[in-house]
Amino acid sequence: NSTFPSYSNYGTIGIIQMSNARMMPEGSLGFSWSDMDPYKRGSIVAYPFSWFEASYQYTDIGNALYSNIEAFSGKQTYKDKSFDAKFLLIKESDYIPALAMGFRDIAGTGVFSSEYLVASKRVNNIDFTLGLGWGAFSDNGFENPLIKIDDSFRERDVSENVTQGGEFSTGYWYSGKVGIFGGAEIFLPNFSGLRLKIEYDSTDYEFEGFPFGEKSFNMAFENVRQPASKIN
Repeated sequence: NSTFPSYSNYGTIGIIQMSNARMMPEGSLGFSWSDMDPYKRGSIVAYPFSWFEASYQYTDIGNALYSNIEAFSGKQTYKDKSFDAKFLLIKESDYIPALAMGFRDIAGTGVFSSEYLVASKRVNNIDFTLGLGWGAFSDNGFENPLIKIDDSFRERDVSENVTQGGEFSTGYWYSGKVGIFGGAEIFLPNFSGLRLKIEYDSTDYEFEGFPFGEKSFNMAFENVRQPASKIN
């Protein structure tokens, strides 16, 4: 369907790197594959309800080894599994945007962990998105407004919640600095679903993965190339 939303590089519905508030129809099941050095990511995305997106990711992290024991893994690269979830809070209407809250890497090692609150509004053939992000989405960060509720939201200490994967690490959700992201998906009329995307990327690429090689993780062997621009 040429009017349906599309996948992000992370396998879930979104812009390019960033998420949006869009959902596929209830009962949809999708498969996505992306390759952006050093990450190769396969995703299964399901919509059991019109207001709920659930996805499972399996990521090959190409700048780290699976094990520090060569006899066990040889040159096999590091593998990370994670779960994402997005909940539609408000449906879009003529004057109100769709509003959603979401979690990336909700149950796993926390290598890509982030949370967000995002709004999307379609105007003619352009779907606009604006959001707030925590964790890996907070590169242009400012003070977290949630500290007015509880001071525990001030700092994001992922180290206290590190697991071997498959566990819910709730201790740092929506904590630490907050970033702003946004963008647009432009549907081109009469082009069979072709669309253009542009976004301001608030991903902190020094937070996700193992950006500084061995300094970030003892089995990593090279740095991750950092982007030259925040515009994708």
